[in-house]
Amino acid sequence: MKILSVIKDDRISATSVLVEMHTEAYLNLVSGAEDNLEIQRKVIKGFKPYERLRQDLKEGCLIPPVVLGIRKGRIDTPDNPSDEKFIPALKLIPPGDVFVIDGLQRTTAIQNVRDSLEGEELTRFLSRPLRVEIWPDIKLSALTYRMILLNAGQKPMSLKHQLEVVSRPLCENLAEKYDGRISIYREKDSNRRSGHGQYQFSVIAQAFQAFVQKSPHIDVRNEVIAELNQIDVLTNYGDSLEKSSGKTDLTTEFESYIGFLVDFDEELCRKYTERKETNEGVIIPTGVNLLSRDTFHLGLAAAYGWCIEHKKDALETAKYKLFNLLKEDADDPLAIERLERIQTGFRRKDNTGEQTRNLIFNGFKEYFRSEGLTPFEQCWMQA
Repeated sequence: MKILSVIKDDRISATSVLVEMHTEAYLNLVSGAEDNLEIQRKVIKGFKPYERLRQDLKEGCLIPPVVLGIRKGRIDTPDNPSDEKFIPALKLIPPGDVFVIDGLQRTTAIQNVRDSLEGEELTRFLSRPLRVEIWPDIKLSALTYRMILLNAGQKPMSLKHQLEVVSRPLCENLAEKYDGRISIYREKDSNRRSGHGQYQFSVIAQAFQAFVQKSPHIDVRNEVIAELNQIDVLTNYGDSLEKSSGKTDLTTEFESYIGFLVDFDEELCRKYTERKETNEGVIIPTGVNLLSRDTFHLGLAAAYGWCIEHKKDALETAKYKLFNLLKEDADDPLAIERLERIQTGFRRKDNTGEQTRNLIFNGFKEYFRSEGLTPFEQCWMQA
C-alpha cells in the first residue's frame, strides 16, 4: 500500500486520502463490513452492465476508486503522502469501523470474481492494484451529506438505504453515549423488547429517517416526492455543516433525541406498567408495548425533528411538562385510551399504518409546539 495524495475538504471539514493497494489488501480491508454492505443497495442480479463489469475485472479492467469512510477517531489522519504511520494503522482497523460510501457494486463484483478464480489466475487477480479513496476523519453528519450528494443523481440507491447505512455507526455511537441505558438489537439476534431502553436496529434506522425528513412516512412511492425529500435532506445537512449557520448538525440532534427517547421510555414504562381494558373494551397497552411499535417511533421522531427546526424553544418547555405529567398520579396522563379508541375507527380498507403514523405525528407535534399546554385528549382529537 502507498498514499498517493492527501487533500482537505473544507466544505465538510474532512480529509480525502487516496491510497493505492493490491486487490487482496482491499478485500481484507472491507471483508468485515458485510453487515454494513448488506443494508446498502441490494446487489443487482441479472443487470448486464454489472455482469460486464465482472467480466472486465477478470480481464484486468481498472475501475474508478471506491470511496470508504472510517469511524472518526479510529485512525490518525495523515498530513501528507509521506506519512509513515497511516498505512500500518490502516491494516489494523477493526472491520466494523469501515464503511463503503460509494462503490458497493464494484466491491461485490470484485468479491464475485475472486470467488470464481483459483490457482495462478486468482493470485494474479489479487495482486492487481486498486485506487481507494479513504476518509479517515469524517463525522457521521458529513458522511450522510456526502453519500446523499454522491447519489443524488442516481436511481439505484434510495434515501432510505443511504440513511440505513449511516444508522449502523450511529447506533454504535448511541450505545457508547448512553452506555447501560440503551440496548439496540437486530432481528437476527432473536431478541424481543421486554423493558425500557431496548430497541430494534431497524426501528432506530427508520426513526432516524423520519427525524431528518420531519415526516413519519419513509416509504414514498411517488418518485417526485421521494426526490424532493432527498433534496430537502441534502439541503438540511448542507446547512447544518456551514460553520456560520449556528445550527447543530442533524446527526447530533438525533443523538439528543435518543436521549429524550430513553428518558421518556423509562417514565412511560413506569407509568403504564400493566395492560388494561376499559368498560368499552378498549385495550390500554403497556409502555413496553407502545414503544415496540414502529408507527409510534416514526410519529414521535418526525414530530420531534419538525419542532427542532420550527419550534425549538417550545419543544424544550413541552419536554419539561411532559416528564412532570408522567410523574403525576393520573392513571392515563397521555390519554392513551383515547389514542387507542381513535385507531379502532380507522377504516380497514385504507392504509391503517399510514393513518396511525399521521395520528402519532400530528398529536405529538401539537403537544410540542403548544409548549405542553394542549392536553393529550385534545392533541389526539386534533390530529
